[in-house]
Amino acid sequence: MGLSDKQDALVKQSWELLKQDIPKNSIRFFTLILEMAPDSKQMFSFTKDTINIEDNPPLKAHAAKLFMMTCEAAIQLREKGQVVVSNTTLKHLGSVHSDKGVMEPQFEIVKEAFLTTLKEAMGGKWSEEMKEAWLEAYDELAAAIKIEMKQESREQKMEFSEEQEALVKEAWEMMQQNIPEFSIRFFSLILEIAPSAKSLFSYLSQSDEYEVPQDNPQLRAHAATVFKMTCEAAVQLREKNEIVLSNTTLDDIAAVHHQRGVSKTHFPIMRAALLKTVKEAVGDEKYTDEMEEAWRIAFDELANAITEGMKAKEEEAEDP
Repeated sequence: MGLSDKQDALVKQSWELLKQDIPKNSIRFFTLILEMAPDSKQMFSFTKDTINIEDNPPLKAHAAKLFMMTCEAAIQLREKGQVVVSNTTLKHLGSVHSDKGVMEPQFEIVKEAFLTTLKEAMGGKWSEEMKEAWLEAYDELAAAIKIEMKQESREQKMEFSEEQEALVKEAWEMMQQNIPEFSIRFFSLILEIAPSAKSLFSYLSQSDEYEVPQDNPQLRAHAATVFKMTCEAAVQLREKNEIVLSNTTLDDIAAVHHQRGVSKTHFPIMRAALLKTVKEAVGDEKYTDEMEEAWRIAFDELANAITEGMKAKEEEAEDP
């Protein structure tokens, strides 16, 4: 991620000129957006009366805020090593963009308007190298906002009722009384359903010391960690309204899964093993269709979060 030394210098050099007349440049920026996409005025309550920015103080102020935020994010990109926005957060921007129904084509329109504004403002100092520098910076900002939009959308779609939470917690209360037994059962089922999964673990694929894989101390420890992490993520899902992991992060989990070659096809196998483990743990009488659905939803939320992280790792690996 980020700009080269030369790109950073070009961005900063042009910003010194651009910031000398923020009102003019920001008005031009937003005027171009509305010219390229007239329908976008519907996204702003303060454009109902007039879209003439000069005659619309709220729109004028919004244009200046957006233009400065975009430019300042570019200025800080190399130094910070990540996208940093002024006077707000990426999470808030993601939420606002998601609520307003912003889509991929609109980011492209804003980019075109932004680059056109910069080109006009810079005049003879504008160059292809300067354009590429600002393009890189803008794309980093847009990508960061889109990530937050996806997270916002996922959270909004998450439906996990109080009844489902109660069912998950009921089962977990029983299982946590004997985590070693249920965790090794969980992993044994994974290896029974998909024997090839053994190759994902170096301490299984490189040694035949243990006739039965689940007798392997390293596997037992790993099974307990994964089982407990999965169950605790399910238990906290409704309260936190997001995936929360114990003693690790989604980014770390995604990185490990990516490195080991885990694919999307492995998650349904894990889900089947988990559901069967829960059923055996609570017994047929307590294990209802409703309880199975609650655990399925919780596991799928975790799997989706990890899968998204793995996809990001793959894209990073492909980016030279």
